[in-house]
Amino acid sequence: MNSRDASNADDIEMTRGGIIATHPAQAGTFIVYASDLEVLERDPVILWGVEEHGRAVPITMNGPWDDIADANSFVLHPTGDCSRYERNWADAAQAVADLLAVAK
Repeated sequence: MNSRDASNADDIEMTRGGIIATHPAQAGTFIVYASDLEVLERDPVILWGVEEHGRAVPITMNGPWDDIADANSFVLHPTGDCSRYERNWADAAQAVADLLAVAK
């Protein structure tokens, strides 16, 4: 057996670009979807995933980022502040207004 076999290197290759670890999300964390200056839907975040390069990814029962790339979605944290990738807002109203203004 060589060191590659012993280290399960093939398993590591399968995770490249994917989630390599998860952590429970705090209750009250949601992915929010907005349209026409209102919140349309809130899906609970159950886990935080960590991608290979260290970026945190919210995970719902439907998968990471709820399996969509919706430009009008963001994370609502239990503290009331919101985020999406490198963007942050003080509350959901600011997040919705900002995201919908950019989408126009």
